[in-house]
Amino acid sequence: MRRVVLCCLVGCGGDAAITDASVDGVGDVMSDARPTALFAYVSGYSSTIARYSLAGGALIATGTTPAFASNPSFMAIDPANTHLYAASESTSRAGAYAIDQASGALTFVNDVAVGGSGPAHIAVDHGGKFVLIANYGNGTVSVAPIQASGALGAVIQTLSPGANAHQIVLDPSNRYAFVPCLGVDQVSQYLFDATTGMLTANAVPALATAAGAGPRHLAFKPDGPFAYLLNEKSSTLSALAFDAATGRLSTLQTITTRAVGATGNNTGAEVWVHPNGKFVYTSNRGDNNLAIFSIGGDGTVTLVGHRATGGMTPRNFTFDPSGAFVYVANQGSNTVIPFAVDSTTGLLGAAGTSVTATSPSFVGIAALPR
Repeated sequence: MRRVVLCCLVGCGGDAAITDASVDGVGDVMSDARPTALFAYVSGYSSTIARYSLAGGALIATGTTPAFASNPSFMAIDPANTHLYAASESTSRAGAYAIDQASGALTFVNDVAVGGSGPAHIAVDHGGKFVLIANYGNGTVSVAPIQASGALGAVIQTLSPGANAHQIVLDPSNRYAFVPCLGVDQVSQYLFDATTGMLTANAVPALATAAGAGPRHLAFKPDGPFAYLLNEKSSTLSALAFDAATGRLSTLQTITTRAVGATGNNTGAEVWVHPNGKFVYTSNRGDNNLAIFSIGGDGTVTLVGHRATGGMTPRNFTFDPSGAFVYVANQGSNTVIPFAVDSTTGLLGAAGTSVTATSPSFVGIAALPR
């Protein structure tokens, strides 16, 4: 376990307070004794990737990098925090960047075709050996190897899990992969070979959702056999039991992500489990807020509250490694805004200072050695 010292300047009120927060599961290659510096990377429907250093929760602009192709709407950072991978929706290619370990700056390495059209999501397996891509346009998923240099190799496998494949996510053991398919209301289930990168359909190939739900994104609880599925069209969250022996999901509960009395159009966008495993957060596009749920011992959730995101159309969001802050990309209002997180209640403090970004749809954080 490493420890990171964070200055709580956002939403704390009064003088700054220093928080000594434990950090697990990020940059596992770094030793316990080495401090880290945090950098955030923001991309979306634009031609650049913006970089920010994080200090006390605040976003401090440190530079931009030309995107390898237009509209790098989703990105992923490898477990070692040495490389970043981006998917371009408009060109159906994925690009690799090396992360400078001193400055956080990005250097383009190479790019490859994704083996499908309209990639909506890209992920790196927990071993850091493969990139996995969900292609929304033609309902496929692809696997590409990561070479020793961090460069991407050509796609080695392409499968068809279902219409509008919106994400591909691996379970904490790195043995199973799951693909929410918005167009056919199912989560396709695969075995993942971490040595070869090959995906094989599970004996139970899919978990069905409610008709018209539009499953979009899935997040695993880091410390228990549960996962949480955000359904885009129905604005609902499904709590799922995860059988680690078989790699199969089953539904425990489905609950609305909207506040009582909410009206007008709304769609769900992103779901994350807090690093402490106690809370689940989802973003509502339309209501323009984050919904906050507490997780019970049986994996089911209870609504805690909502926090307005300070902008329009909140798309992606992410937590810093300690869970002290959450960073929300408001695609419709061209802003990224930090909020302090109360780790006891799960509630969010007042919005911090926003930064401007063009149509942001992704924000990710790398922890670099110091």
